[in-house]
Amino acid sequence: METLTLTEQYYICAANSSGKLSSINSYGPAGAVAAGIMDLALAGIIKISRSYAETETEEPMLPQYLSMLYRDIQNSRRGNLRKVMESYVMALTNKKYGEYLDMLLKELEKKGAIRREKVSGLFGEKTRITVNETVKSGLLERLSSSFDGECTAEEIGEDMMLLALFLKKTGVLRSCVDAGTYRKIASKLREGRKLPKNKEAFELIDHVEEIWLLLLTAAT
Repeated sequence: METLTLTEQYYICAANSSGKLSSINSYGPAGAVAAGIMDLALAGIIKISRSYAETETEEPMLPQYLSMLYRDIQNSRRGNLRKVMESYVMALTNKKYGEYLDMLLKELEKKGAIRREKVSGLFGEKTRITVNETVKSGLLERLSSSFDGECTAEEIGEDMMLLALFLKKTGVLRSCVDAGTYRKIASKLREGRKLPKNKEAFELIDHVEEIWLLLLTAAT
């Protein structure tokens, strides 16, 4: 299995039984775009300052969905991340988000994490998405085991620490692990926030969270 980005891991964990991000859960689409912003920031391709981002002058090699997001940030006024997220998840049509999602799904298909197939339904043909349960269970097992036992927050890898924090903030974590594991993860995340090595990444997630919470508040 190829390495999965935070966005791809988020999709695998957040997808419902139909393999989709539920439109009922407002964090679904917003979470997928926010994770993309996090991937760009963690790779050092953009630098976030509150609701704005600076981009590199030349576009780096990226998966298609991240490349699309990167260009939109680059083309937005002063790298306004709130405006970029609005254009994906608060627009009158879901055309832009649909394009982003299709590119993300293609990347997940290429990595063997999902399967898409056309099926006949009552109202014509539709696309069925099936998440590879082996990939999902392996990811969640790795996440749970990282926070299990007597290990300290210092010993937990940054990738698992960030995935756990992102899933917790988007409300996905509770549905992925049992209550005991959830409490352990929440406790270790509180410890992890105090560690100097996690300071920058945790602050990045906090900044991105502020943006999507502003969007959700404006929508209500």
